[in-house]
Amino acid sequence: MEKRCFRMGVSNQFTLSGKKLTKGFIISQSYWGHNKQTLSSSISPHVFGIKNDFVIFNPSHFVEYSKRISVFCSNVILNNGNILFISFGADYKKISVFFGSRSLQSIHINKWVGGSITNNFLKKPCIIVTPVIPKDSFVLKEASKKLIPIITIEDSDYILHKGFYSSFGNDNNKESVSYFYTILSESILKSLLFSYIKK
Repeated sequence: MEKRCFRMGVSNQFTLSGKKLTKGFIISQSYWGHNKQTLSSSISPHVFGIKNDFVIFNPSHFVEYSKRISVFCSNVILNNGNILFISFGADYKKISVFFGSRSLQSIHINKWVGGSITNNFLKKPCIIVTPVIPKDSFVLKEASKKLIPIITIEDSDYILHKGFYSSFGNDNNKESVSYFYTILSESILKSLLFSYIKK
């Protein structure tokens, strides 16, 4: 898995401004992590500090990685690629359906059957987007086998990096997840519109 290093300056015509992203990060309370006792050492470089024994994520890192993900999604769409929005459990089904539909991309919210991608039950996506992904998920195994990047939110209790492209924030708050999805869907829609006009 790639080594996560922080660098500033990722931007393109389809991403939001850093100030706007930071404001949304604070309003949506995406900065709250779990209790410091569950803090994973792999996530600690992206932590701003501790408040009342709870982890506070660094907004600059959230902005940087969210921009990075937006650029990646934009490039896939501009190259006629497809993105699959999936959801585990009932908590984020509506969010996944809403933002997947808003982005004009495929959605899968039913129970994941092992071999769905490797056995061609589903069309192979260029990217898989999910707010939360279980550690031993069939999706993770199939995506790794087929070299499909996974985009997700990595909270402070994550033991390892489960996504190829991830941002760091609260994955237990629906408002936080919705905000992250808003960033992605706006970038995807702008890219789709640009491709349509270009044709």
